[in-house]
Amino acid sequence: MDLLDRAPDNVREKLDPHGDRRPSAPFDNVFNADGTPAKPIPVTDANADAMGLEWGYVLHNHGIEVIALTWYDLGPIVPWDTDSLSRISGTPSLWDPTRPAPVQAPDTPLKITKPVAPAPAPGATRSRITR
Repeated sequence: MDLLDRAPDNVREKLDPHGDRRPSAPFDNVFNADGTPAKPIPVTDANADAMGLEWGYVLHNHGIEVIALTWYDLGPIVPWDTDSLSRISGTPSLWDPTRPAPVQAPDTPLKITKPVAPAPAPGATRSRITR
């Protein structure tokens, strides 16, 4: 969640609709190969190539820009309202910034329906005694 600290409110709302914005938990059990505790490494233009990163993501008000770093310096935008069941290509060459994102909507979109309420229990029959 630390990555969203300076993101616009509407972007945070799309990514965290329930407003559960607790700080990220520290990784106190992650170590480097030499046994020293691991620390976050900020990615900058100066060190991105050396880190061997393949993908970059930029959060925009209208969607997330997906950049295939091995092919392009920019990427197409995937709108925030994209169905999460969509098929998304992982082929870097298809993420051309001059074309739409290689996202294919699912054949059958997810439909949210309310559960059916159980039928009321049949009323108990009462015997009526007359005198």
